[in-house]
Amino acid sequence: MKQNPTSQFPVRDHVRVWVDGCFDLTHFGHANALRQAKGLGDQLVVGVHSDEDIKLHKGPPVFSEQERYRLIGAIKWVDQLVEGAPYVTTLETLRKHSCDFAAHGDDVTFTSDGSDPYHMVKVAGCYKEFKRTEGISTTELLSRILKRMESLEENQVHSGSPHRVKLLRRSRSVDSFLVTSLASLQNQTTHSETNQNHAAVNTADSPTQSDFGWTNCGIPYMPNTLRITQFSMGSLDSYGLREPGPDDVVVYAPGAFDLFHIGHLSFLEKCLDLGNYILIGLHSDSTATYENRRLGTILTLQERLLSVLACRYVCNVVIDAPYKITGRFLDHFKVNYVVVGKDTELRLLTNGEDPMKIPKQRGIFRRIDSGSDVTTSSVVARILKNRFDYEKRNLSKEARESEAITSLNRTSEGLCL
Repeated sequence: MKQNPTSQFPVRDHVRVWVDGCFDLTHFGHANALRQAKGLGDQLVVGVHSDEDIKLHKGPPVFSEQERYRLIGAIKWVDQLVEGAPYVTTLETLRKHSCDFAAHGDDVTFTSDGSDPYHMVKVAGCYKEFKRTEGISTTELLSRILKRMESLEENQVHSGSPHRVKLLRRSRSVDSFLVTSLASLQNQTTHSETNQNHAAVNTADSPTQSDFGWTNCGIPYMPNTLRITQFSMGSLDSYGLREPGPDDVVVYAPGAFDLFHIGHLSFLEKCLDLGNYILIGLHSDSTATYENRRLGTILTLQERLLSVLACRYVCNVVIDAPYKITGRFLDHFKVNYVVVGKDTELRLLTNGEDPMKIPKQRGIFRRIDSGSDVTTSSVVARILKNRFDYEKRNLSKEARESEAITSLNRTSEGLCL
């Protein structure tokens, strides 16, 4: 190892990049940040903050630290994970983990006292930036979920004016709101009714042209082939998408994989007990709505695609996979096993046929016990239980970002004078 006399760090044969964060409600924006950071060097070291630090600086996280550690560790661009990383990034942190510099998105972030957690590494010249991902953030995702539930609540109030709806909502306690909302998730609705509501809510939830700043993401995610290609490639050949080889055992896992969480990850890890090649069948928004008969998906098909592609265990993804699995489908993808979760409810087709009829006849259908009881509905329930804390957190974050943007604009104007 050589020593550069002009640097505080030794020159290594491999450039090691440090990235840290909360990574709460782990989403494709986090994965894209890690992908870009990996491109700045050779090895990516990711520090994940503890629950205690997040509560101090931001508010209560939705995913626990243990869940976030595992989810981030499963992203295919991560080479090393550091649990309980300090919220303020220092030169000592970089030295401890043999990193050359820290990297972060081109948005702003604050500690609880309003200071920049990257100030020390910036001053030392050990800091680089990459572009934040459009259309997604933890704050935006929380807002999207809360708006979806509010819309569902309003749809259930058939009598009374909008003013009455507001009064009803204000009069409910958190527990009452939670009970009513969770009951809504279990309500049986027709396919057409759910799809109509889902389409209307998607439009309402989309950011408008007035939503500027980092928290509001500016514009929604615009699906494009470049981003899909970027996510299809891994840091190693073994983590990129590939065709199955003659010795591979193909495990086909169909589903929505909405709000990719620890339940999904645990499920995929258990799938590896059956085979080494995991093929995901990603259901469309309408198919997922038909299957779960509840709220529809929070993330769109293209957003869910990126989350799945980022997982190091996934070898290929069938986009808009059919709900009914045919023999021709199984033969084309060389499927050895078809798997679903232990408690996954399989709805019969409109003609009364079992969508898993052929896999069952072939003896390749399996139910997998992931060992986790976390579902997309239970994640939504966590958010509803603490909805007022999250709303307060979002408003506080938006206010601080607005103040930062104003300060930056004033600085820019001063430089132009």
